Amino acid sequence: MLMWLPPIQLPEAEPDLPPLIAKLIPLPQVRTPTARAATSRPKPAAPPVDELAAAASAAAFSTTASTEQALAASQVAVTAPASAVAASDMPDPASQVAVTAPEIAVSAVVAASAPTATTPVADATPPPRPALPKHAFLKFQVRIGKNGMAVGEARHELRITDGRYELTATTRTVGLARLVKSYKLVQTSSGETDGTVLHPRQYSEDKEDGGEQRRDSAELDYTARKISFSSGHKMPLGESTQDILSILYQFPPLPAPGDVLPIAITNGRDWERYRFEIATNEELVTPLGKLHTVHFRKLHPPGKEGLEIWFAQEYRLLPVKLRHIDRDGSISGEAIITDIRIAEE
Repeated sequence: MLMWLPPIQLPEAEPDLPPLIAKLIPLPQVRTPTARAATSRPKPAAPPVDELAAAASAAAFSTTASTEQALAASQVAVTAPASAVAASDMPDPASQVAVTAPEIAVSAVVAASAPTATTPVADATPPPRPALPKHAFLKFQVRIGKNGMAVGEARHELRITDGRYELTATTRTVGLARLVKSYKLVQTSSGETDGTVLHPRQYSEDKEDGGEQRRDSAELDYTARKISFSSGHKMPLGESTQDILSILYQFPPLPAPGDVLPIAITNGRDWERYRFEIATNEELVTPLGKLHTVHFRKLHPPGKEGLEIWFAQEYRLLPVKLRHIDRDGSISGEAIITDIRIAEE
């Protein structure tokens, strides 16, 4: 009987974050630069009466009206994990801010309305880069395909101490999906940081897929200007490089909307330069409510895998949705945020 019983896994204890006081701060709105207002010209001196009479019959006057445009104010709802929130019970983030979890006060932000523009506006520019929290815990629900069945969960934890950071992500199958196939992936990224920019020095991932196990890692040595892989392969390191995990928390300086952003990334087995197309102020519906996001979409040729990342402006541009695309162009899986906890200790 013991041999035929399904594997039993005890629930993992969630990180014990220090309590916080909720604060309301302005949402980092996407700024829309306005065109320079037309300056009024001095009124010319009145011409002689005979000249005025001759010109009156041929004169034509036109007026121009300036348009007004403003960004809408938004609010965010911080809720408990999706497993405890029914879809019909999700609060409207535009009407209220709900802070839950008795031991931990989750930081929430409320956006102020953007100033009204009195002249036509140009294309929206990306929001400024925010500072990373000292401690962050994020939980995602993993689904098959686009809005498909939930088969697993991913937990991310970021810690910053004395100029160094450590980022860990654990993805595993849960529930009935675990009985069909056991899968676990542990990713770890560590290095230096100034509180805003991450500089990875080591990256590793341990994968358990059924009965198979695999470990890959990479060491980034900027002094020797090389990157060394656990396979023994080495490559020159001539530019700043992120790993496949740190890029989710390394919000880089952005070009103008519609431009392409190149980023060098390693996955522990190889090194590649990704090219991302950026879309700003894209609304995304999540279990935490409606969020204003910056959307990264990897540009890839046919036959290559794709990647999309959504960063939430309400949560310091932390990742709130991931999408993986297969070589045939279909969506293989998605991870959607269900819980965010942030601490400054």
